[in-house]
Amino acid sequence: MKRAPRIGYVLHQAFLLVRSSPWLTAVSALTIALALTLVGLFAMVLVNASHLMHSLGESLTIPVYLHEAATTPDVKAVEAQIRQRKGVKSVKFLTPQQDRERNKQAMTPELLEGLDEAAIPGQPVLEVELEADLASRGDVEELAKWAASLKSVKSVDEVPTGAEKLRLLFALVEIARTVGLVLSIVLLASAMFFVFSTIRLGVFARRDEIEILSLVGATPSFIRLPFLVEGALQGLAGAIVAMLLLGLLHLELRGLVRDVHLLNLSWSLMPPGMIAWLVLGGPTVGLTASALSVGRYLKV
Repeated sequence: MKRAPRIGYVLHQAFLLVRSSPWLTAVSALTIALALTLVGLFAMVLVNASHLMHSLGESLTIPVYLHEAATTPDVKAVEAQIRQRKGVKSVKFLTPQQDRERNKQAMTPELLEGLDEAAIPGQPVLEVELEADLASRGDVEELAKWAASLKSVKSVDEVPTGAEKLRLLFALVEIARTVGLVLSIVLLASAMFFVFSTIRLGVFARRDEIEILSLVGATPSFIRLPFLVEGALQGLAGAIVAMLLLGLLHLELRGLVRDVHLLNLSWSLMPPGMIAWLVLGGPTVGLTASALSVGRYLKV
């Protein structure tokens, strides 16, 4: 009995444990599957939101509108003031006609129909492209303060930054991160509780057998290992169910985006990182819960 336990025996005992409480085992596996699926989706939403914020920061362009009466020296003075800011990648000047043409291209044919071209707004503007990476709300606040300081420069009329929308976006991301973290902890704790309860019932059901094994010299690891394998198998079953759920959800969403909204987007709910999370996360959750339960209720 002191030699390493045979794999076949351990797996057989784990199978008997699963068969002794099939309904609770099924509930445990489904709870793990739901927890893994939702936690993975929360993580993907936050990762995509972070990528969106990074993209916004990399491609940020701010228009600095000038007064109609601004002269060439005035424009050059404002441009020099802008270039003093660290992170300014380029500054491009557009005449009122060029600005009007750009606004015209942004309008729909319905709006342009019957509209006098002179009614389309256009004024001299400096297009400022920034290299700053908006990685936090503090960067947005700094950008807003800089834009406000530009308004006091001679010949500057308006500097719209969209800072309020960016602040709202950052706030929503932070709320989603907090809510996602809390829900992830609750879901994983619930999954571990069901596995914990399943293993506890198995320990109670096999008290006599465990006592006999202990009396004949079985090592504690030999007695505990089937229970640990049972928890890992529940986690693995949950991971497989989660993969199936995410696969079906991916197919449904892809069909909705492609067929209903006519968008051909390249995305997936099952990237390599998600698959790794499911394959490793499921057995880890089950094994951790079973180890806690065995440590508390199996005294050998």
